[in-house]
Amino acid sequence: MSRFGLNDSKYSTISRYVIATGVALVLVAYAGAHLTQIAQGIGAGCAWVLAILNPLIAGGLVACLLWPLVARFDRLLAKVGPLSGADRTRHALAVVAVVLLTAGIVAAVVSVLLAFVTDSIRSVSPGNLSELADYVGDSMSAAYDGVVRLVASFGGSKADVDEVVGSVVGVFTSGGGSIGKTVSSSVDAVRTFASDTVFATIFCVYFLIDGSNLAAYWDRTLRALMGGRAYGHLRTFAMDARRAFAGYMRGQVIDALLMGVAVSIALEVLGVPYALLIGIATGLGNLIPYVGPIVAYATTALSCLVAGDLGRLVVAAIVLAVIQFVDGQIVNPKILADSVEVHPIVVIVALIVGGKVGGLVGMFVAVPCAAMVKIYFERYVAWREARREVAATAEEPDAKE
Repeated sequence: MSRFGLNDSKYSTISRYVIATGVALVLVAYAGAHLTQIAQGIGAGCAWVLAILNPLIAGGLVACLLWPLVARFDRLLAKVGPLSGADRTRHALAVVAVVLLTAGIVAAVVSVLLAFVTDSIRSVSPGNLSELADYVGDSMSAAYDGVVRLVASFGGSKADVDEVVGSVVGVFTSGGGSIGKTVSSSVDAVRTFASDTVFATIFCVYFLIDGSNLAAYWDRTLRALMGGRAYGHLRTFAMDARRAFAGYMRGQVIDALLMGVAVSIALEVLGVPYALLIGIATGLGNLIPYVGPIVAYATTALSCLVAGDLGRLVVAAIVLAVIQFVDGQIVNPKILADSVEVHPIVVIVALIVGGKVGGLVGMFVAVPCAAMVKIYFERYVAWREARREVAATAEEPDAKE
């Protein structure tokens, strides 16, 4: 191109920019035309990633929770003569003992709960069902009459109320065609939960057995791939995150134990059947945000309705509401604050924000994340104070001169 007065290098650069711009425009146009398919593909990819990460993270969290117990069993087995020098064998036996103990506890709790449900179903009598049906019917009739009188006071008529009731009933009955789809979704959810539980258990056992070797391997790998300064920051962050999440899980377990004891004692005093089993189920459910209260009310209602004691159900519901309020506003924030060293007000705010942003998962990680923010904020404040002290010290000799 030099004979046309053009610089070859400059012309080549311009050509590359033009070609790159054209390709970019084509890709953007293609993406805009197939935006729905691309979004579906990204969603499917994210679903695959979550399907792998969910049991992996769950297994890791359970392993962290069980690790202190494994270490304790390991120390006890070290006192046995033949095992004192066999570190790997002793550690494997400790893991097996903890896994069997945990499986036994879970199996016992599930068996007791199943026995509670089956005994409740067997104890249902036609008289109780008839009494419950009569109570519900009388309540519905009284509510209907009250609505009719209220509408009449505003100039309406009974026909208007009947029309509204018919519309509401139509809304509920129109959804009958989706029952099969709902059942199918429920079956898929149960299947997914079962598979996640199996894989989470496998990951948990693997982490417990080989956790030290995994930590040593990644420690050596990251140390080799990263610079000394970056590796030091990453290691500090990992230790802080581990301490925050371990403290949160420890606090949740303590709160679950307290809730189980409180609900068991309160319902036993009120004379609710199967109070101890309801307390155990509530404590286990309390490990997950929002699940504990649902379990408490559902099992208490089932127990009282089967026994045909509606008055005791009302009193028990009020007592459970008081217990849940005290736990949610005072006990749980205080325990979590002591476990992760965060003020109770910050714990409440973190739970609210986490629930709004990420639901159950957001609430689960909100408090540890708040603890991490607090740790690094305090380190930043300490760093700023140290810099000011150094600057003040440097200015003192100049002032004397």
